[in-house]
Amino acid sequence: MAYRLKHKDSSVGDAVRRIADEQIGKALASIEGTDRAGAVHDVRKRCKKLRGLIRLVRPAFGGYKDENAAFREIAGMISGARDAKVMQDTYDLLMKDYAGQVDRSSLGPIRRRFTMDRKARIEDGGVEDHLAEARTRLEAARERARGWKLDEDGWDAVAGGLEKTYGRALKASENARKCPDGENFHELRKRVKYHWYHCRLLEKLWPDMMATRQAAAKQLSDILGDHHDLDVFAQTLGGQPDAFGSSADVEVAIGLARARQERLEDQAWPILDRMLAQEPEVLGEHFEALWTVWRKHG
Repeated sequence: MAYRLKHKDSSVGDAVRRIADEQIGKALASIEGTDRAGAVHDVRKRCKKLRGLIRLVRPAFGGYKDENAAFREIAGMISGARDAKVMQDTYDLLMKDYAGQVDRSSLGPIRRRFTMDRKARIEDGGVEDHLAEARTRLEAARERARGWKLDEDGWDAVAGGLEKTYGRALKASENARKCPDGENFHELRKRVKYHWYHCRLLEKLWPDMMATRQAAAKQLSDILGDHHDLDVFAQTLGGQPDAFGSSADVEVAIGLARARQERLEDQAWPILDRMLAQEPEVLGEHFEALWTVWRKHG
């Protein structure tokens, strides 16, 4: 049930169909449970992993564009309740980070407003409706996935997707360094996360090496995810400051968020520079050599 290609898979296409079926099955199981917040989180996570899966075989998979859009839309339709919770959590993490340095009581209206927004989203009943629609769409996707076909097999089926995704991460890193704004760092995070998924899928090529790359990509994903949440937090406050308390207190909160973002960037760069040290073609050649050894010895 692992999210990785296995030596016993009869083909890459067989592996992709197996993994897709497993991920969709887990998403459906979470919807059937009683934890609605957990279901929203899990469905979004499974959709991202599914998009990472098909992105690995993208050049060999004619259905990529439609399926990628389908999973993106499923995740998007249930994001509202999750987004409100993230703003609460971001505020709490900021207060913890700056404990003893700010007057938390003066910033209380910010937390209360985010709490009200979250309750409103929960009480409007939209979560259940969206999860029901997600179930319908996931069931249809599961049926389609059982018939997915790839035009290539073996290394040829994954080489193009691996290199293209890694190359986009490298380009996104260059863009974020030239223009370190929230949009560029968010794009970088997405590309890093896809490379993380690919290292998970190809873990068996060399488990020790892949574990190191996975750990680095996971750490970066967390750092850049917090960076994005802080950016949304600051933009939300700046977009409607009157809704969150006095203008002075809102400016303080925005300043705290921006300062925290800068520290996160300082943490991210050394890890990024190591993980993205190779050119895409060089990384592809290295992984191809490992693929050959893996197919020979298991």
